[in-house]
Amino acid sequence: MKRMKKNKNGYVLIYSVIILGMVVLTMAIYLSWLAVFSLQEKKESADSKTAQSLADTCAENALMAIWNNSNASGTTTRNNLFGGSGSCSYAIIIGTGEARTINATGTIDNITRKTKILVDTVISAVHYTSWREVADF
Repeated sequence: MKRMKKNKNGYVLIYSVIILGMVVLTMAIYLSWLAVFSLQEKKESADSKTAQSLADTCAENALMAIWNNSNASGTTTRNNLFGGSGSCSYAIIIGTGEARTINATGTIDNITRKTKILVDTVISAVHYTSWREVADF
């Protein structure tokens, strides 16, 4: 009788170790998943800020183009920015009188941000009335 009781205690110990190992493994996998998700979220956030910076940079280039030539219009694209993975473009649209609209887009990897500027004076000085991020033009 005693011998059977020892074997049962051995099985209980083995099952306990297996269950504890599964719990520890599950926790390790979950924490690894959280770390990967957090890093991915951080990269996307950084890329989003970079894309907005690209859009703003192209918008400033468009303002400079208007400063240099008050009749400037059309679309310009710049590629291979920020290590080759970023690009930006802007379009200058001539409105009535001195009014201009600048639509600028910045893209890095698969994230795109857009900026729209409304310009009301271009002859004496370039003056904008609105500079905002937009979802679409």
